[in-house]
Amino acid sequence: SPESKKRKMFNLGKYPAVSLAEARELARKSRLLIDQGICPVEEQKRMEETLLAQQVKVSNQGTVRQLFQFYVEDMMLDNKKSAIYVQKSYDRDIDKLIGNLKTSDVTTEHCADIIQVVVDRGANVLANRTRSYLVSAFNFGLACHTHPRWRRKVPDFNLTYNPALVTKKAIKYEKPGNRFLTKEEIKLLWNQLGVLYMSADLAIVIKLMLLTGQRVEEVLQASWSEFDLDERIWIIPASRRKIKLINNEPHIVVLTEFHITLLNDARLLNSHSPFLFPHQNGTQPRKADSLTQAIYRFCKNTEFDHFTARDLRRTWKTLAGSIGIDLELRNRIQGHALQDVGSRNYDRYDYLDEKRQAMNLWADWLKNLLTES
Repeated sequence: SPESKKRKMFNLGKYPAVSLAEARELARKSRLLIDQGICPVEEQKRMEETLLAQQVKVSNQGTVRQLFQFYVEDMMLDNKKSAIYVQKSYDRDIDKLIGNLKTSDVTTEHCADIIQVVVDRGANVLANRTRSYLVSAFNFGLACHTHPRWRRKVPDFNLTYNPALVTKKAIKYEKPGNRFLTKEEIKLLWNQLGVLYMSADLAIVIKLMLLTGQRVEEVLQASWSEFDLDERIWIIPASRRKIKLINNEPHIVVLTEFHITLLNDARLLNSHSPFLFPHQNGTQPRKADSLTQAIYRFCKNTEFDHFTARDLRRTWKTLAGSIGIDLELRNRIQGHALQDVGSRNYDRYDYLDEKRQAMNLWADWLKNLLTES
């Protein structure tokens, strides 16, 4: 050994597993190493240790399943409502195809195959959503090791690029929703709700959405502590809002006597729960899926033209405009994020009086619509 100046035996292998020609070549390479002052025995040991370290590193690398677990958890910690949709998309279309793969082994072809599976079901919009979830999850994997929340807490995803980024969308332009209920449909729906094919509490959810114009989750997951019936206001905390504002302000919805009547009906049904519309276990509010399924069953069994829960919010926006409530005030009532610099950074006026006047106008109009022959 050139390093220790002591003779060491270097086993070239056993014949016939190692042929004479192979042994001569190994001996030649060993002599070259010795001539360079390198011990063949120590060099082989170093190579074996390096190979073992590489194998351990590969075995410790994160899988796609782990990537999505941490990504969904990250979204939930940030109170992002879309976390549940990412998880469903992963369970339905991603896990069985690449869930067990190391993230570094995933290729663009893998991602394109997943998107194609969704397209083949005829769900082009969902295919676009699936693509965006893949892109976002792999972006998370690229950067999470530098984030204080996840540093030294996540496996090594060993990503050098995002394999989903160069995939193509199933459809370039998604057609925006345009379904809204007509005045005649509202009258028909209101009178049929809760009679057949839908539970009484979900019927109240739909009526409250038509009466307030608020988002599905904001109504479904409301708690009684958010309501001040003496002041006739509903304060939706910033943590429950879809729009995360820099100033972290709650959204105030004004109430009328019509609203309070519906709220009292809801309390009669669920007086035992802190939530207006509790899940069967009583410890959490209803999920959006329950409303989606209820509306589907209702439309199917009554032959009512299909609509979605989100269409109710569009209905409020459209018909409230038809009775003279201007767009800016409708946006403020519905809690849209106003993007102009003045609104975002300077305007702290709450527009409560204007909201109350507009909501009274809407409630009176709706009540008259429902009672007219």
